[in-house]
Amino acid sequence: MLVIKDEIKIRPMKNHKHDYLLMEKWRTDEKVLEFYGGRDEPYDFAKVVKTYKPRILGKEPLIPCIFSYQNIDIGYLQYYEMNKLPEHIREMYSLEYTNNVYGIDLFIGETQYWNQGIGTKVLSLAIEYIFNTLQALTIVIDPNVKNHRAIRCYEKCGFVKIKLLPCHDLHEGKYQDCWLMARESNIAGDR
Repeated sequence: MLVIKDEIKIRPMKNHKHDYLLMEKWRTDEKVLEFYGGRDEPYDFAKVVKTYKPRILGKEPLIPCIFSYQNIDIGYLQYYEMNKLPEHIREMYSLEYTNNVYGIDLFIGETQYWNQGIGTKVLSLAIEYIFNTLQALTIVIDPNVKNHRAIRCYEKCGFVKIKLLPCHDLHEGKYQDCWLMARESNIAGDR
């Protein structure tokens, strides 16, 4: 994915020290970890490389991206085709079908950019790409029920709550409930 619109750029994450250092910075930030991964799960450089290098090299179905605002790298986004995930992971989403369904996750790692509408712009651009270029019919996302900022962002982008996923995500030592949210393709408007 390489998409650029206005002041937003989403690019593939690179197998390069710069991108790994960005992820180490973000995945050790207490504010970020409160919502993404958990404060009990910081990522040092070695763990970042071990986690993200297989994705970058295409050995895992997750497509990792870095996004920037005004030419400053500020966050991470990944997307994936649900049918390419292992069956036990697909089952966690309790979807009736997964053909042409994509999942997406993202966070703003530079917390000074929170609450400025940037996440909504990034997500809107990613949605446009996934529907128009990848021909997805549905995009799903699964925020923690307590992540109200993220849920508001997703709702602004057209996602609706489909169902509660009880004990879906291990976060800070406890299994947490998440919302399964979905956005259907408006074939005429999205393509």
